[in-house]
Parts: sequence; structure tokens; C-alpha cells
Amino acid sequence: MNEVRFSRQVQEVKFGEWSLDPRKQCISDGCVERELEPLLFRLLCYFIINNEQIITRQDLIDDVWGQKYVDDNAINRAMSELRKLLKSDKQRGVVIKTHYRKGYSFFLEPQIIYSQEEPVAVPKSSSKVPCSPQVTHKTGKKGAFAGIVACLLFAVVVGTYFISLAPTESQASDVLTKPVSERILSWVPGRYARLHLSPNNALTAFSFIARESSNYALAVKELDSGYERRLGESGVNYFPLGWSHDSQFLYYKTKSQQSCKVWQISADFNSGNRSLFDCSMSANMRVGGLDDERIIYSKSGYRNRDELSVLINRDLKTGEEFQISSPNLNSYGDQFLLYIPEKQVVLFERRQYDVNELYITDPDGGNQVKLLESPNRIWAANYDSETDSLLWLDNTDNTVFSYSFAQRKLVEQIKLDTAEEYASFQFLNKSKMQVVSYPFLAGIYLLNLEDNTVGSQLLMGKGSISPIMVESDYLIVILHEGQNAVAKLKQGGKQVLLDVPADKIKAIRYNASNDLLLVQSHAQISVYQLSDLSLVDTIVTGDAVLSAEFLGEDEIGYVSLGADKVKSNVYVYSLRSKSQKPLSALSALWIGRLDDTRLVILTTKDTLLFYDESAGQTLREIKLSTALYRHSVTVGGGRIYHSDGERIFEIDPDNEVPVKESYQIDFSKSVIKSINYSEQSKSLVLSVLEVTENQFLEVSLL
Repeated sequence: MNEVRFSRQVQEVKFGEWSLDPRKQCISDGCVERELEPLLFRLLCYFIINNEQIITRQDLIDDVWGQKYVDDNAINRAMSELRKLLKSDKQRGVVIKTHYRKGYSFFLEPQIIYSQEEPVAVPKSSSKVPCSPQVTHKTGKKGAFAGIVACLLFAVVVGTYFISLAPTESQASDVLTKPVSERILSWVPGRYARLHLSPNNALTAFSFIARESSNYALAVKELDSGYERRLGESGVNYFPLGWSHDSQFLYYKTKSQQSCKVWQISADFNSGNRSLFDCSMSANMRVGGLDDERIIYSKSGYRNRDELSVLINRDLKTGEEFQISSPNLNSYGDQFLLYIPEKQVVLFERRQYDVNELYITDPDGGNQVKLLESPNRIWAANYDSETDSLLWLDNTDNTVFSYSFAQRKLVEQIKLDTAEEYASFQFLNKSKMQVVSYPFLAGIYLLNLEDNTVGSQLLMGKGSISPIMVESDYLIVILHEGQNAVAKLKQGGKQVLLDVPADKIKAIRYNASNDLLLVQSHAQISVYQLSDLSLVDTIVTGDAVLSAEFLGEDEIGYVSLGADKVKSNVYVYSLRSKSQKPLSALSALWIGRLDDTRLVILTTKDTLLFYDESAGQTLREIKLSTALYRHSVTVGGGRIYHSDGERIFEIDPDNEVPVKESYQIDFSKSVIKSINYSEQSKSLVLSVLEVTENQFLEVSLL
């Protein structure tokens, strides 16, 4: 079912006391307005479209969830939540009826108001409609029925191509190893970033900041001649976003202290320079031109969540935007990767908390098909027309992937035999790509909470995460032989591997009072006695663990993602009794303890909840500042500390003005990845990425 096309073509749906606004994905009865989560919106649209037909559970699995199997409890929860949302003081009657051992049906007679159309009743038909009605110039049931039939026929024709793209049983292939050769494309010292290759492979756009300069300029290089054009001004950073479908125009972003704007300029920088719209401060925005007056891009701030993005189709003439994807609220959302004009398809990455998924769809968001899952980010991708394949570089372990559209699977994985570290990349063909070398240094800083000064810098290797202080050294998670492992980082910079099983380790924590080390993996939490690394306890969750923290000497609080990836679950586990209890707090990402009775919970709504554990209720909720990188929260010394990537705030929930800024980093040069309170030093341990000079290279696979 394509609820996205439904949103584009339908202005309003009236049923009972309710009015549904498909574009805002909310319902209103004139007194209250309620926003629908993506799954509940899809459910409601499906019931409206298939008005007064009995919808079986298998129909819901096939057409709404789009999966082979969905747990009955997940369907029960979703139906219960939808029914709760559809009840109000004005709407007391039944909206969705249950048919014993058969399924469900929509009880009311909905009226659809199409864009610039009169209300029409949704017809009753004998088959389930898996997509939304098309706009029709007729009125009445006959006209609406014709629209549904047209939609269904369109889905059959267009959907055939997307069905053929569904992944086959086997996604794996042997990993080859190949040496590489490098050629420097620019000798000017500075920092290079954000490569974007034009669809015709003739031009490359990138950002460049020269040594001793303070702002990024926009550059476009001709691949044949090497000739380069630049655009920039003082106080403004320029970043390329992508190209038009015919390579005639470049889309770019300007970002200053006062504003952020998206622009269009001709490839030769001589004409067509026009401001398109104001943009969010999202760091990883990408744009693709669908035709002369339409673009597609990722927009952050979906559902008012800082870290959640969604795919948008924008009409440049009217400024009208249509949302074309509906990511789960418990995810980082969707990042646009590539538009392939020859196929008229869009590729995007869906970033779940536990995995990254590669999707293909049409420009209207219909016929979405998941091609594969990846444990690491898919930052960019290029289409190779000669082999009809998709190419990308997993720069975590320097592996090139090739996905064949014809064979519907990964056909090649090539490990690059090089010690070099690459960041942004673009493929010219299967054996040649342009890259910029890795432009960051990962470091550990200590923030003194008494005077808010920073000191004690130590460098970590690329990909190292989760630093925690233990005596005079640090423990960190490093990438070792393709796995995440725990290592001790000594003050001189030497790393020593600990005898802890390497796995999909996400984070580590330390409890100094009883010398316990917590190791958080994908679906497991292990606790070790640090002195001898003996295993104390193991919590096997079965679901992806989003976060885990010590809540005291013998308690662990953790958040796991449900199997349906829609809701998260919060638990408090006792190391003493080997038992756990669930908490009623919903939409959680992280949990910590403030004192004996209060817990602190970071939610997907970018808020902090203060939760009375004994009473089982929320005491207070505090809105956090907008995350410029990612929200990170830690607790210590009776205070809560929060970072948005640029600043660190001290939060006192008992104060009338609870939030106080205590530290700010130079965001043009560094970003705060995470913070962690050290009981030992009474300070904050900061994990920081600092930019450094790098190179613009051509890399050939030999």
C-alpha cells in the first residue's frame, strides 16, 4: 500500500467526527488534534481505502507491514493503539469493527476530498486495494472506483520491476582482496570533503577549505581537463548537495551563523544561480534532480525529532513538498543516496538503530523494496550502467560492494589491500573511484566540572568509541580484525587488547565501586570483573540493545528495541537476584539513575523524563536543545549532563531553570561524539572528532 501517494493526491478524509489530513498525518475532531505514527497512519489509510471489507491479519502482514511474518502481539498492539487514537469525547462510536476469527473492517463511511476535488465516497469493492486512489476528474463512486482501478493497474505494471528487485535468498559472495594505486588530484594543502560526481561522469563537485582559511568554498573539477571553478565568500561555508538529472545544474548549500540555504547553479558557474529554499542544519543533506523542476532530498526534524530524517519530493516552481517515505520513529530515518534517471528509481538508506538498510523506490515513494542490510553505514552509491550494478565503499573496513540489479543480489565484495583510510567517495566505474582521505582525528578530552576547562588530550584510532576512565588510563572500543574489541589506552597512547570476546560491541561502562566492566553488544549485555576479566553475568535480550548503564552497585538499566522496530522497552536488571523488571516508560533511548528514587530517561522526542521508580510515573519532562550531531546524556554527582554535539549543558531537575550551558566547542573544527561522567575524577570524559588536513585522490583497483 502506498500511503505516500495517498498523501499527495488526497487533501482530506472525513469519517464520523474525525478529519484526516494525509499530508500532516494527523486527525482532528475540531477540538483535539492527534498526530499518527507512521505505522498507525498506514493502517488507517489501508482501512479507509478498503472501506467496509473484512481485512484479515494476513492482509495487514502483506500490505501494511510488507513482511513474510509479523508476530500477533505486534498486530494486537498496533490495532489497540489505533483504536485509542480514534476515540474522543466527540467520537465515541466504533470506527474499526472486529469480526470474530475473520479480521477487521472500517465501520464508518469515509468521504475523500481530493486535491481541488469535491468529496466522494470510497467505493466498496471485492478485492483489497494495496495502493491509494489516483486523482480523478470525475465525481461520485464510479469516478473514485475508476481512480482505484487505474491505481491498481499502474501498480501491476510499475510494481513488476520492483518485485524483480526483491533480494534473492543468498546475499553473500566471496570476498576478494585487491591492491590499489593512488594518484593525487589536488596538491593544494587543506581539507577536502563532500564529493559529488555528476551523472554523466564529467564533473566532480566538492568542498575545500585552504590552509589558514576559516570557511569551505565550493569547487567543481572537470575530469578530462582538470580545470577547476570555485565559489565562496568570507563567513559562509559552501557544500555541494548533488546534481540535476542531466548534469546541467549543481545543487549546493550555504551555511552561516545566521542562515542555511539551498541553491542551484549551472555547472559552468556562469548562470542559473538562484536560491531555492531555507534548509535545516543537517550535516549530511544530499539532493538529486528528478527533472527540470523537481528534486528529492533528505529532510531532518521529521516528527519534530532532531535525529530523524525523511525523504522529500519538492516542486521547485511551487515550493510544495511531498513526503515520500515513512521511517519508524525509533530510528534515524532515511538518507537519500541516488536517483538513476535510466531506471527512474531512487535509492536510499534507512538507518535503524541496530542495522542499516538499502531501499529502492519510485520518485513518488511507491513500491518500496528493501534490497539488503548492512552493519555499517552506506554513505553514498553510484550506478554503473555497463554492468547494471550499484557500487559503494564501506569505509569502515575498506570493502567495495557491487549489487547487481539483474541478479538481485550482491555479486562482488572487494577488500582494498591498503592501510589508507578513506572518507567521502564516488565511483567512476568498477575499478576506479575518487576519494578524500579520512579528515578526522579521534581524541579524548577531560572537562573539569569545577571551572569548565578542558585538558588531558589522548588520540584514539579511527572508529574508536566509548572511552571510559579507569584509574590513570582509559578503556575504549576499537576496530580489530573486522570486529569491535575492548582495549586499554595508556597515557602514552599505547593500546593493549583485553581478553574480552570481540563481537558487535556498541559501548562499554565501568563501575568503580565494585570494579565491574559492562560490555554492550548487539543483543547481549555482559558483565566482567575487570581485575581478572572473569564473567560475572550475561543478559541475553534477543532484541537489539540501544543502551545500557550501571544504575548502582548491583543494578543495570537497559533499553532494547522491539522486534517490530516500532517501540522500545526499558528494563532494570538486578545482578544480585538475576531478575529484571520492565518500566512503563515508552519511546526511550537511554536510562540512567539520578538518585535512590528517580531515574532519568532520554526519549525519542528529544526530551529528558524524570521517572519515579517506586510510583511508576513521570515527575517532569525537559526539552533538550537541538542536536547538531547527536544527543548524548550522562549522570553523575547529582547532576545530568547533555551534549548536542557542540555544547554541553548541566541539568538540575530541582531547579526552576534547570538547564545551564557549561561548555562549547568550536563546531567548525570539532564535534563532540559522546560524553561520560567519571566518578573517579569527578569530570566528564569527552569523545571528540577533530578535523585535520587530508587529500583528494583517484584510487584504482589493480
